[in-house]
Amino acid sequence: MTAAEPLLGARRIAGGGGRTLLVDGEPYLNFAGCNYLALGDRPELRDAARRAIDDGALFSRYLVRDYGGFDEPFERVEAAAAAFYGTQTAAYLPSGYLIGAAGFAGLRPDYDVLVLDEMAHWCLADAATLSDAPVRTFRHGDVADLERVLDELAGQRPLIVSDGVFATTGELPPLDHYYALAEARDGCLFIDESHAAGVVGPRARGAVDHFELGPRAHVGTTLSKGLCGQGSVFVGSEQQVARARATRALRGSSPGSPISALVSAAALDLVRETPDLAASLRNKASALRARLRALGLQVSETPAAIAAFAEGDFAHMRGLQTALFEAGIYVLHSNYIAAGPGGMIRLSVFADHTEEDFERVCDVIARWREANPA
Repeated sequence: MTAAEPLLGARRIAGGGGRTLLVDGEPYLNFAGCNYLALGDRPELRDAARRAIDDGALFSRYLVRDYGGFDEPFERVEAAAAAFYGTQTAAYLPSGYLIGAAGFAGLRPDYDVLVLDEMAHWCLADAATLSDAPVRTFRHGDVADLERVLDELAGQRPLIVSDGVFATTGELPPLDHYYALAEARDGCLFIDESHAAGVVGPRARGAVDHFELGPRAHVGTTLSKGLCGQGSVFVGSEQQVARARATRALRGSSPGSPISALVSAAALDLVRETPDLAASLRNKASALRARLRALGLQVSETPAAIAAFAEGDFAHMRGLQTALFEAGIYVLHSNYIAAGPGGMIRLSVFADHTEEDFERVCDVIARWREANPA
């Protein structure tokens, strides 16, 4: 295996929706993935899928709404998303990659220029490139640099764009400061809550909820991570959602799977009605980060269900991942956005993880680092 090859190679993978992953049929303790609330085995979601199939729901769907039709599964998930976020309505999207396209189109009358964090998710950067608005960037998470860029755009209303939780590190940007800067310039925020929804904030709505921001903050989120569904949503007013649906990216896409829509609706309802799910997960993630810091690792505090650290070079990080794998534990050695040249060890925390799981992974990390100092 070369340094650039993924650890799992051509192995057969199954499961992974929680603390257990099957690799070539063998169980591994899993800290990789994004299904943070581990809802895959919840009867509420499985029953929703069974009912959809038994009721004759199709596996895919034609563009019914564009021709004036009514499609109950999609109406159902959009109503659930609006209830979850407390908005008038929502647009269900077949993929999280359409979040930026939907948001930028839906909010188009409210801004003159897009201003993106330089580490914003690729879906946001690509959507900005395809939009009709001018685009500027600012240094990652840097309030002073954002203010500098906004000052150069005097008289133009900004749409400040960022992830709510950055996928690799679990970091939350200082959205409260972004909001104040936007408000002072008659602008607004658009936040991709994909790694925050279902986990972060008192109502588990995400980073905008965590910072208790006002009506100038707008969101979209995938449903396939913390909420363990499929597809994504852009939420907002009737007018904003209508504009989003009219954009070519959405009109030119299949609306997605009705079965996935109904499962996602069940997940949104479950998380909205059971706030202790997210609170318990945040406590577990905090406990793992505390254990890692006790080993001397630099792990940032965050309300997300992520614990990430970098130490040494690429070979050192890959060596640690390999040692964990040989001990029956799978973690990511990530080279994703913001990981840096050596990559990062990224541990996802799932709702079904136990303190014994945390003790086990930390014990292997401690022993390997003692034998292999960076």
